[in-house]
Amino acid sequence: MTHTTPRSILALATACMLTAIAASSYAQAPRTPQVTDDAQATSPRAAPTPSSPQPFEDLDTNGDGAISKDEAAVDPPLAQAFGMLDTDADGRLTPEEYAVYAQGQS
Repeated sequence: MTHTTPRSILALATACMLTAIAASSYAQAPRTPQVTDDAQATSPRAAPTPSSPQPFEDLDTNGDGAISKDEAAVDPPLAQAFGMLDTDADGRLTPEEYAVYAQGQS
């Protein structure tokens, strides 16, 4: 029969407690899934790539040589920036005013 001392019991208890703490810390750590490049390309959470600006002629649907607020509504970023782009505040974007937007989008 072996005789255990209080010191060896204390060392064993300390080792068990440290193991339990380490295990619970590991179990609570958030895990980040490993994602490969292929998975990122097909992931539904992937951010959409910015599209090229539409040609001026496609947005000027009535062919009057300017883009109205209604015509700009088909392009949400353009519609949002419309007031800043319309430098002469006439409610229409000229080809020159639209070019500022298109250059910033490409």
